[in-house]
This record gives sequence, C-alpha cells and structure tokens, in this order.
Amino acid sequence: MSQPIITLTINNKPYEVRANASILQACEEVGIHLPRFCYHEKLSVAGNCRICLVEVEKSPKPVVSCAMPVSKGMVIYTDTPLVKKVRESVLEFLLINHPLDCPICDQGGECDLQDETLQFGSDRSRFYEFKRSVEDKEVGPIIKTIMTRCIHCTRCVRFSAEIAGQEVMGSFGRGEETEIGTYVQEFIKTELSGNLADICPVGALTSKPYAYRARSWELQKVESIDFFDSLCTEIEIQTRQFTSPEFSLGKVHINTKEEIVRILPKANGIYDDNWISDKTRYVFDAVRKQRIKFPVTKDTAFQSHNPLLEDVLVNAAVDLSVQNDSNIVSPKKITGIIDSLIDLEGLYIMVNALKLSGAADIQAGNHVSKINFDIPAYYTLNRSVNTLNNLTSLLMIGVNPRFETSILNTSLRKHQLSRDLTYYFIGVYANLKLKQNHLGISPIKLLSILSNKTVATKELVLTKGSSIFLGSEILKSKNGAIIQNLARFLAKRLFLKTSVGDRFGIIQGNPTNLIFNHLGVNPSVRSNLYVEEIRDKKIDLLYTVQPHTLTSKKWLSTLVYTNVTSFVTHKPASFVSNTLIPIQTFYEKDGYLLNLEGRVRKFYKAVTPPIGVLSLETFFITLLRAQVTPTKWLATLKNMWRFNDEVCVTKNIEKIMLFQNNFFYNYSEPSNFLILAPFSKSISDFYSTDLLTSNSVTMGESALFLNKRRNFSSK
Repeated sequence: MSQPIITLTINNKPYEVRANASILQACEEVGIHLPRFCYHEKLSVAGNCRICLVEVEKSPKPVVSCAMPVSKGMVIYTDTPLVKKVRESVLEFLLINHPLDCPICDQGGECDLQDETLQFGSDRSRFYEFKRSVEDKEVGPIIKTIMTRCIHCTRCVRFSAEIAGQEVMGSFGRGEETEIGTYVQEFIKTELSGNLADICPVGALTSKPYAYRARSWELQKVESIDFFDSLCTEIEIQTRQFTSPEFSLGKVHINTKEEIVRILPKANGIYDDNWISDKTRYVFDAVRKQRIKFPVTKDTAFQSHNPLLEDVLVNAAVDLSVQNDSNIVSPKKITGIIDSLIDLEGLYIMVNALKLSGAADIQAGNHVSKINFDIPAYYTLNRSVNTLNNLTSLLMIGVNPRFETSILNTSLRKHQLSRDLTYYFIGVYANLKLKQNHLGISPIKLLSILSNKTVATKELVLTKGSSIFLGSEILKSKNGAIIQNLARFLAKRLFLKTSVGDRFGIIQGNPTNLIFNHLGVNPSVRSNLYVEEIRDKKIDLLYTVQPHTLTSKKWLSTLVYTNVTSFVTHKPASFVSNTLIPIQTFYEKDGYLLNLEGRVRKFYKAVTPPIGVLSLETFFITLLRAQVTPTKWLATLKNMWRFNDEVCVTKNIEKIMLFQNNFFYNYSEPSNFLILAPFSKSISDFYSTDLLTSNSVTMGESALFLNKRRNFSSK
C-alpha cells in the first residue's frame, strides 16, 4: 500500500516526501544529512541531544527535527547561520566533560561524535576547568564500559527496554551528576547485548572481546549470513591480515594470513531488523582455539609426527569399501550421523557418498525426531517473517523463540509493542521478554483448547490472524508426532479453513535441521534401532560430523571416523574416535543454507583455511576416488557433481523453495497413545548448542556469568 506524499520546501528547493515522516527522515530521503546522536531508526524518538535542530518558517525558535513531523507546505532551513551556531554550541557543550582519549578508544574511526564534530563543530574550545569523571560499570563479559565518555543519548536505555525487553538500564542523577547505568549492580543478561556497542554513538559502550584488537581502517569486510540463527540474516565478517613467525630448519619464515576480528550485523532489503545475537557475533573465536590442522589417528596421536592426509584417505577408503577387485572383502554395515554445522552441498555429497558405499541409513543428531518432510510447509515457519504484521493472536507450543531464533523473537516483541497482539504459550515457562499468557506445561492444555474449554479458544477462533508455532524440539519427545497432528488439527478445525496455510508453522532451532528436512534426510527415525545394533556391535563403520551430543558410552564399541573442526575436552566422543579428520568451517568456504522461511541463502568465504584442511564435500569425493573399487563405482562419481542441477540452488537464491527431494526410505507412524507428561525444556543453554559454541572462550564466559540468577562476582 503506497503512502501519501506531500510537498514541502527544504533550503529553498521543493521536494516530495512521505506524509508520516519526521523532518530528519524527510531530509535523509532527499539526500540532506542532519547530525544526530540520540536518534536511531530502529528505536523510539527521544529528542534529547539537540544536535539535529533546524529552522522552520514561522517557528519562533529552532525545531528538533527528529521529533517534528512534516506537514504540507512546510518551509525548512538546515544551513542558516543560526542552525550552524546552534550545532557548534551543542557540540561544545557535549565536549565539556568528554575525555580526549581518541587514540586509545575502540570507537576511533567509527565514532559519530568524532565525525559530527569535524563537520559541524567549532575549531576551538573555551573550556579550561577540570573534566568530571564517572565510575565504569561491570555489566558482563560482552560489553566494556567507559562511562566518562557517555553523552547521555539514551540509545542503550531504549534498546534494552524496547528491543531486548530488559528494563535494567536508565539514567539517574541530575544536571552534571547525570549517569547512565543499571539500576542495580548486575550484568546485562540478554542474548542481544552486543548490539549495544553498535548503537552507542561514542566509545562509552564497546565490545570487550574486540578491545584493542584492530582499527576499523585496517579491516577487510566480507558479506555473509548468520549460521547460528535459523533466520540466517545478513552479517558482515571483518578480517585482518596479520603476520606470524614460523621456525623451520633453523630459519624464520613470515607467515601472512587472515584472522576474523569481529562480526557485525548488516542492513538488508529483506528483513526490517538488523540485530544479531551474541552467539553469532562472538563464536568465531572457537575457530582459533584447539583447532585440528592435520589428521589424527589413534596410532599416531601420541607420536611426534602425524599422518599425511593421503595416507589417512587411503586407509579410510579401505575401511569404507564394500568389496575390492578380488571380491574378497565382505560387505560392511556403514552409517553416518550428522550433528550440526553442515551446509546443503556438504550434506548432499556426504549422503550420496555413503549411499554409494552401501550405507544403510543416515541420521541427523543423536535423538529421535518425528517430522514430516514431504513438503516445506511441514518443517518451515510456513510464512515470511515480514507477514507477522498480519498476526492478531499466536499460540506457541513447546518453543523458546528467544533462544532458538532470537531475531524472530525481537520481531514478535516489536509487533506486540506497536499494536494489540496476544501470545499464548504451552510448555515449560520461558521468559521471552514479551507479554504472554502461559496456559500450562502439559498436552492437557492443548486438549482443553481443542475441546473449547479455555478462554484462549474463543480468542483464537474469533480473530482472523491467528496462528500456531510448534517448536521442533518437541518433535524429539515420545509425543512428537501426536502433538504435531493435534496442532495441525487445531489450526484446521478452529480456524475453519480447508487447508492449514500459514496458520501453522514449525520453529527450527538452527538451519542445519532445515537442511536435513529439505534433502529428505529423516532425522533419526531409526535411532532406537541404531542404539540396539551398536550395543550388539553390528555396525562396522560410523562417520560422524561435528559430534557435539555423542558420548563414549554409546559409541565406544564402534569404529568411528569423526570429522570435526576442533577438540572439545568435555565431549569424550572425539577421544574414542579411530580417526579425526579436520574439516572447514562456514567461515572458510562458500555454501548455501536454508532459513526458517524455506529461503535459500548463500554465505561466502571470509578466511583461508589451514593448509590441508578440506571441506566436507571435498573429503568425501576424495575418499571415493581413493577407494579400491570396481570401475562401475568410479563411474558413479559424476553423480556427486549434480548438486546444483538436482537441488536447484542457484536458481532459488533468496526464494522460498517449494519442492522436495527425498533421499531416504519410509517413515512409520508411531502409536496414537498420548502421554500426558509435561513438556521438557526446549533449550538448556543458549551459549552452548553445538561444537563451535562449546569451544568458544567468549561463549564459555557468557554461560558462566550470564546464566546465573545473581552476580557472584559483585562487590
């Protein structure tokens, strides 16, 4: 729907702008920059910095442009002597107590105060008194505070209250004693705290892990997507070239390579919000810690030398072979388990490679999951995030969107704040930072809604824009299939629709699960059978990818080839493996992911992987080529390169794919016996959900400090 347009005059030139815009927004639309500190396009208007003042005809004094709406025929001046003098005075006032520590400030080169002072400020200062000093606050392992630099723009206060939903920050004191901080001494316990450093216009709030790492002009920028949130929003990976000495044969060699320094959100034309979670922002440090840079086997793990990749591949190929040219090797039972952090192409190649090797089945994760992957509507959100403005009421069952997909939760909160929107919740109570009606923790409440015995039934029936979101974690329970059928039945019967349509959707915790479903790799429908066979030592060879949830008790009797990126000391599966093969991370390759909407998104290589570290698809293709197998097997290798044609990735970039390519077999429906036990918690630790997050130092500190109810380190 097009917005009404009005005509006004800016600096003696006529322009057409949106009728509902403010003066500052109207000037931005026509290409006139106005300075601002407190204004942010994603936050409410405060109008307290006074740097954006402009002259308006017939107004007795300058007008705050960010808070004044435009009107038809308005005459605005942005460059008169009065406006210039006002800006100089405001900036001189802000710099009275601001420390001149730009050379050591992490905001140097990106500081709005620096830029605006250079363009609109005076060339001299009239202040000769002592500057005031403000005590820094300890707010956690993510944000570093130097509150003497604060100019009281209140962006952080409004972000905490409006976006993060944590009203713990505010301003206290009056006049020269005004300070910004937390009302009580505690950490900022939100999964979005890293965004505070982005929105701060000065160096008062900066990123603690990024402190003194680099300057903005030293960084190279690579556009990519979020790997750890199922919405896969755009991010900007910033890298830096660094040199390190290496000693070899008595000589010093200088090695130059890239290093990821920080990750920032990036605005895009698809989604309205451009926030990212702390997990996305800081987990990259796991790539540098305890990294496997060469194959490791049990025979050579404690020796001074390590096996060559070629030798390991040959040995692995012999183990993988069903038969050799002499037909004297008996068939082996081979299977694979994919835990997380795998892209479309990697999963496609691995599945085909193991099928060609005689694999009985591939399973996703170390759990049983009941999900139907016949069409994307059964495993995606079944709607675009931009259509959430059509919602009037929402029933969420067994899901924690705040931790499973943080950006979706911020959208739900934004829509609730802007209009009348009712949220109902069934499952273990989770603080979603929004107003919700918690109905209960067991399937009994879902049956009550179906039986028209609750107030929620009436609310959901009478409103047009009602929907149901079901958490994918609930599908791992014994009731998974039945709860899914009841939710679909509720969406169809209560809303009086012939088809569910966008009334029902599933929230997946990470894009890897969506890839499993999209390629038809059914998540663990035979996990119970696997456990029995492994216990009886019937599986000869097991391949695992990123084994985050595997334990040594279950897999100790099985020959394991594990493809991992790093050691994790508290996960013993890595240490019972016969062979550890290093593989590339998402930061070190190009690839494709599928997001919550069913939209194909592409990510790009940001850094060069260590020498000899292969991508997962390259490893399996090389493994097949190294096999001692009949010629007919080698002829089928051409099928491995059909990924783009068969999955149709490049034709569907940024589109929602509506087809399905099933790889694996049948799905038997469980019994219709409903267990009335309470739902389990959907996610236990936001900061440790996969192999990389478990290996991240920053995520470990966040889990240690931010998961506590109280600060044990406070004074």
